[in-house]
Amino acid sequence: MLLPMSKPILGVVSIFAVISSWKDFLWPLLVLKDPNIQPLSVRLPAIAGTTDLGVFLAALAIATLIPIGLFLAFQNHFLNGAGFSGAVKG
Repeated sequence: MLLPMSKPILGVVSIFAVISSWKDFLWPLLVLKDPNIQPLSVRLPAIAGTTDLGVFLAALAIATLIPIGLFLAFQNHFLNGAGFSGAVKG
């Protein structure tokens, strides 16, 4: 009985966890010295000065597609849990 009411909360917490690990910058920068295994969040600022602006902006757009796609796929779970799923009395 408790789990169906907490599905939106679990969804939001999981999205925050994914976004925080997606945006993690300092730890991979310090630990991963090989550029071939560094994540996009570390590589994109490193190649910003040596890459053509159009290619760099395309890489930034591709890097934002995954979080946007995840949100669009699960937006019903987030929006349904915004206080309208039985938590409001009356």
